[in-house]
Amino acid sequence: MRIDLTENWELTGSYPGFWAFGRSMEVGVQLKGIVPWIPAEVPGSVHWDLHRAGYLPDPYYGANAPACEWVNQRDWLYRTAFTAEASWKGKRIALLLEGADHSAQVLLNGERIGSHTGMFVPGEFDLSASLRYGERNTLVIVVERSPDGVAQLGYTQQVDHLKSRFGYRWDFCPRLVHIGLWQGVSLQLSEWSRFDNVRVEAVPGADGSGEATVSAAIDSMRAGRYRLTAELYEPGGRLAGAASYEGDAVPGLQTVRQRISVPDARPWWPNGYGEQPLYQLKLRLEVADSAGGYGPSDDYACGIGFRTLSFRANPGAPSDALAFTVAVNGEPIYIKGWNWVPADQLYGRDREDQVRHLIALSRRANVNMLRVWGGGLIEKDFFYRLCDEAGILVWQEMMQSSSGFNNEPSASPAFLHTVSHTMRQVIRDKRNHPSLAIWCGGNELTEGGHLDSQMVPLTDRQTNLRLLRDLVSDLDETKLYLPTSPSGPTFFLEEAHAGKGKMYDVHGPWKYAGETGHYRLYNRSDALLHSEYGGDGFASIESIERFMPAYRMEAGHAGSVEWLLHGYEYWNMDDQLQSLFGASFGTFERMVMASQWLQAEGIRYAVEANRRRAPHCSGSLLWQLNEPYPNVSCTSAIDYYGNPKLAYSWVAKANRNLHVSLQYDGVSYRLGDAFRGSVYVTADGMKAGDLTVEWAAKDEKGGILAQGSYSLREAVRDMANPTAFAGTVEFQVPRAAAVFVTLGVIDAAEGRALADNEYTFAVKEREEEPPLQAFLSLPATSMEWETKEEDGGTTVAVRNTGETVALWVRVSGTAHEDGGNLPVVRPLEDGFLIFPGETVKRRFADILPQDRRWSVKAMNTPTE
Repeated sequence: MRIDLTENWELTGSYPGFWAFGRSMEVGVQLKGIVPWIPAEVPGSVHWDLHRAGYLPDPYYGANAPACEWVNQRDWLYRTAFTAEASWKGKRIALLLEGADHSAQVLLNGERIGSHTGMFVPGEFDLSASLRYGERNTLVIVVERSPDGVAQLGYTQQVDHLKSRFGYRWDFCPRLVHIGLWQGVSLQLSEWSRFDNVRVEAVPGADGSGEATVSAAIDSMRAGRYRLTAELYEPGGRLAGAASYEGDAVPGLQTVRQRISVPDARPWWPNGYGEQPLYQLKLRLEVADSAGGYGPSDDYACGIGFRTLSFRANPGAPSDALAFTVAVNGEPIYIKGWNWVPADQLYGRDREDQVRHLIALSRRANVNMLRVWGGGLIEKDFFYRLCDEAGILVWQEMMQSSSGFNNEPSASPAFLHTVSHTMRQVIRDKRNHPSLAIWCGGNELTEGGHLDSQMVPLTDRQTNLRLLRDLVSDLDETKLYLPTSPSGPTFFLEEAHAGKGKMYDVHGPWKYAGETGHYRLYNRSDALLHSEYGGDGFASIESIERFMPAYRMEAGHAGSVEWLLHGYEYWNMDDQLQSLFGASFGTFERMVMASQWLQAEGIRYAVEANRRRAPHCSGSLLWQLNEPYPNVSCTSAIDYYGNPKLAYSWVAKANRNLHVSLQYDGVSYRLGDAFRGSVYVTADGMKAGDLTVEWAAKDEKGGILAQGSYSLREAVRDMANPTAFAGTVEFQVPRAAAVFVTLGVIDAAEGRALADNEYTFAVKEREEEPPLQAFLSLPATSMEWETKEEDGGTTVAVRNTGETVALWVRVSGTAHEDGGNLPVVRPLEDGFLIFPGETVKRRFADILPQDRRWSVKAMNTPTE
């Protein structure tokens, strides 16, 4: 039985170790601590408890973060009380600290009962002989000051602990080191035998059946008779199968294996390839009682999915390349992924709604893999359950990361012991999730550091990474183990290496590479896997207003403390935007919109280029889906408040199962240039039959410059060749501010539209003009829009009533002032073009018109 201790917690602080002394040596007065006892949340964050009590400013607002840096340098005492029922006497009772960040001491009724170190492994304390049965018991947990960690720029080899590193300062967050009980505290009650760990393997058969093999390790304090019952329930709740075993326990550990056959097992598939039926496994451990029967002792439950995992080399890959292609149930899966960082810098706070929102947005955007970055967290189990439900595979890194000056993890005996102890527990805890596919030793672990002339990724020959490889092999051998990401042998995606067969798994770049250089780089890439890359863009204006003082809400504050703390020290876009667009945007909001277009255009094109090379490229994982702290500018696609940037929508479209894309050489052209592009149709998770592909080139008024169509018979037959060349787009660039290419795919038999896409190109009259200045000088247009309730949702209809295309139209619904923290809603297809006289509709399910304040904006419509 589990009893969660979630109520009546209090918190006070102490200078390190002062709490243990209790009284002043000089005058004998009781030491009161840093603050009086204040209400606390468990799970929670000390910083946030202090803020709620008025002792700390909001660490997310303005320039407040430095005023909060002292908190993790103190000891913090959590206190609560609970009643130990008299009926508990004689049972096995353990106190479980599921996540103490980073070390803690435990006192029960004033007596020290033990200590624990490690935020990713639970601390367990036997209370059986210490409790006062039938009375109230006072529990104090002292979370000790954080270790001296290594920030983004430092030496990985000096890291001697496994605490989340990003809070010590990273490019997307300030220094704000978390401290507190970040996961729950509970009592675990059992008889003399209980579960130590459980492993489940659920495999579908070729005939539609399935078999679940359960291996339960039982920890017994003495010999005795026991019964283990396993029941497997279908997604709808009906019993699918069961097994039971009776035996004699011996003191210590013993493993019991049971098999449950399911005649009609529904397979679990990644998002976009099928459904995600989750079966519920329930284990019940009973021990013999004095009446000759059995009584309950312990239980265990988890969700499982019937699926197989295998990993394949890319076709034609060099013989020393690792197997980067993931196959689920024998079907190769093209990775459509993002990199995941913690949802909040103060990750002990209750952020379940935010995580649920982010995973829902990921599923909606056709994501089928998230790489959990090595500088972040082994996430709470809630995250992995959501991924199970959404069909999102997880690439889990093992809490090690680069540090700039040196990127090689320590191989000292003490640290290797910590790594082994921690990751053994983590693997056991997470391995039953059907979403988990890849274990990785850490992020960007290399010989030397970033300042060396050449960065060479480490292999599993390095002592630390070999230890992790062996752990995965022993405990979870069906998963892929990668020593690091990128796994090399070349670290960066670089044009100099293109076409030479040197780029296997690569990282970078993280910024738009220029109006022609960006396209040349991705058109020439021959990387087998692109596991981290991206581009920066501003948060939306309504998000920046939430954390930035009003007097900083304009361009020109790049050097201010507020902007620097909110991402602009690293992700300063001023020079890049000025060189591409010119000197003046007119308003801060137009600068924000231009930055978001640049991010969206850059990574959308990269994703499409990588997809066109499948199966020679196994997939893309963009940096980064989310951010843990609100930033003016960052490489995230969804900002801290859950508001998707334009890049989110454009990449979502680029990752549709059936997609049409245009390959081109640049985004800026001179008057009279010959434009030439190539049209491709890509399909994965499906077959594409006979298709008609249509294209049109238009000017800013919607006039047709050129158009054409192509027929594709059985366009995509199988995953061995998921992309088909449709034809070329050719026209002469006219005198115009911009030209636009639209693409459409139609089912040849039914005449039904299946996919569409659109691209925008700037036109320069003079060579010396900034390449994208034409986007700012495009004549203004006007729009009218209305909302309408339809089928329990909202339809927003937008009409261009002007004479010029409405550029990158964005629709949003924000919460009313009394709406709490509801996230902004946007259509999946956002940032679109509306030509004069056209009407475009966007639908929002389950949101009524009166539920939000609606807004429609475009780059060349300064007023709503």
